[in-house]
Amino acid sequence: MNVIDDDLHLLELLKILFLVEGYKVFTVHKAVDVERHIEQFKPDLILMDIQLGDGDGRIICDRIKQKQLVNSFPIILITALSYHEISEIDTLADAVIGKPCDITILLQTAKELITL
Repeated sequence: MNVIDDDLHLLELLKILFLVEGYKVFTVHKAVDVERHIEQFKPDLILMDIQLGDGDGRIICDRIKQKQLVNSFPIILITALSYHEISEIDTLADAVIGKPCDITILLQTAKELITL
């Protein structure tokens, strides 16, 4: 899985959380590196912040989803936006979860999306 966030502390916490759960985790902290990492590591899931310092996770997500043909993988976007703002997000992401994340919901969502 790829975890993408410009907050290095949160990125490390998410990495540890998913490593403990048995996932193989690669982290990315710059939007410009996302697509290269995806091509290199071929993740089964992407967890990405919407508000990256050098890019918009929604745009990156939609660009990735539009490029995929047969071998699609789920993308979960995480955001500090309000629940009202989340409800208005127009994106091809498979899930959008608010920050701070409920760890149980985040892990369950990831597990469900990977097993689909």
